[in-house]
Amino acid sequence: MPDSAELIFTGGPVLTMDDAAPEAEALAVRDGLIIAVGRAAEVLALRGPDTRVVDLDGRALLPGFVEAHGHPSTMALTLAPPAIDVRPFTVPTGTEVYERIKAAVAAAPGKSVGAYGIDLLLQRDLALPTRELLDELCPNAPLVVVSNSGHAAYGNTAALRAAGITADTPDPAGARFVRDESGEPTGEAQETGAILTLFEALGEDFRDDAQVSAALDWAFAEHARVGITTATDMATDPRNVLALRAAAERTGAALRIRSYLIGTPELAAEPERRFPGHAPASEMFGISGMKLWADGTPWQGSVATSFPFKDNDATLRIGMDHCTHGPMNYSPDQLAELATAFAAQGFPLACHVHGDVTFEAVLDAYAKAGAGDPEMLRAMRPRMEHCGAATAEQYRRAADMGATVSLFMDHVRWWGDVLADDLFGPEVADRWMSARSAWDAGHRVSLHNDGVCSPTDPLSSVATALTRRSHPSGRIHGTSQRLTIDEALRAVTTNPAWQLHLEDEIGMLRTGMRADLVVLSRDPRTAPVEHFREAVEVSATYLSGRRTWSR
Repeated sequence: MPDSAELIFTGGPVLTMDDAAPEAEALAVRDGLIIAVGRAAEVLALRGPDTRVVDLDGRALLPGFVEAHGHPSTMALTLAPPAIDVRPFTVPTGTEVYERIKAAVAAAPGKSVGAYGIDLLLQRDLALPTRELLDELCPNAPLVVVSNSGHAAYGNTAALRAAGITADTPDPAGARFVRDESGEPTGEAQETGAILTLFEALGEDFRDDAQVSAALDWAFAEHARVGITTATDMATDPRNVLALRAAAERTGAALRIRSYLIGTPELAAEPERRFPGHAPASEMFGISGMKLWADGTPWQGSVATSFPFKDNDATLRIGMDHCTHGPMNYSPDQLAELATAFAAQGFPLACHVHGDVTFEAVLDAYAKAGAGDPEMLRAMRPRMEHCGAATAEQYRRAADMGATVSLFMDHVRWWGDVLADDLFGPEVADRWMSARSAWDAGHRVSLHNDGVCSPTDPLSSVATALTRRSHPSGRIHGTSQRLTIDEALRAVTTNPAWQLHLEDEIGMLRTGMRADLVVLSRDPRTAPVEHFREAVEVSATYLSGRRTWSR
């Protein structure tokens, strides 16, 4: 049979995310595409002598998950060996953090050491990583320790020296090197431009081509393990584009990549510049736009809000020094200039924003960027990333202008109690990541894990959207902001596909679309909401009909 299917799934619910036909009994694949979705008898008629039939045995088939805001390249460079994972999800105490770093220094004397993931609010006994402390841990080679939020990094004296950071080093736009009273750098770098400069201290120990290639393969496999078939690399260093593209386009690659490049003022000022690998998008790799950071993170006190941070030991610990309002990274005028420049160059924008004050500034910047051609801006689908403190009114304004939002829902899971008890109070925690308000405002909301900043796991995002439950206490923060199971599943499939302008290719199970599939251990619609994450597991992942992971 020349038109027979290569692969048929039957024996369980097929949840298509297609409003025209939301559920089917079977699905058939040939040449990486879906060739039939419908009743089992009709689809099985496409079976030939070489067709592989997968009996779901009651399990559910869904579109492969789309990670709207991930960091596969950062995951590769910060969590794969020889980097050290000291995130609070992996290493719960500060004592263990420094034990891991000491062991790494002892195991590779004279070599650069990088550790990722400290959290001053979740690892309560963690000693502050001052330059002096890091010098004691590693006196003879560069040591760089990055915060779990990715918005701060700390280096020892050798790292500052290797990176060329001195009292005379200017602060990069939208970032800064923290200095002592005499103007000398303390070793702390805040925000992307400064952190990337400090990272230069790690040098070739972290840039070996073979090592980077292997690390990317590892990161891609980690995404496939949790059902992800397409991921946004939301802040690709232009220097890493060629390696990232090569990894995605390798035969047998486990993940499709769409990149947003780090949108620096330098790149905005050079519209004629051609970025490495900036070729037309392929099936497996493409550059989608530019990423901006309008503010930082609540865990470093660097988000601009209309309401105050608490003035307490926790906020002093993260460096707020009795200051109850955080800053933006750029002035509103600077932000508008950046957005306007990139939009004029034809690059869709994605902007990191948490504070409600910052959110308003980003909306104003987008409005100015589209002032001459609002429909052009709307067609670009400009994005707002994370959106922790955004209000219902702001969501409505964003929807009216054609902007779209992606929420870091697992903030509530991992830091819900921190928001309520340490930083802002219960009322703010109840409306942090207000998914219901965004959905009701008309947004095609997506949910994400922000790559390394929380464990990459779309089902965890779904569970948190359903319950608003914090870990490990089990407290609930904001029942009125919950999503339904159908909404939450769309937020990790069809909605992020639309945000990436890939709605005709992925995110839905419809004839002619790519056979990106995830098999779940049961029908997620019937799983107990209060125990959703424990009740539903990924059984297998398929990318264009090719199995990339299986339990």
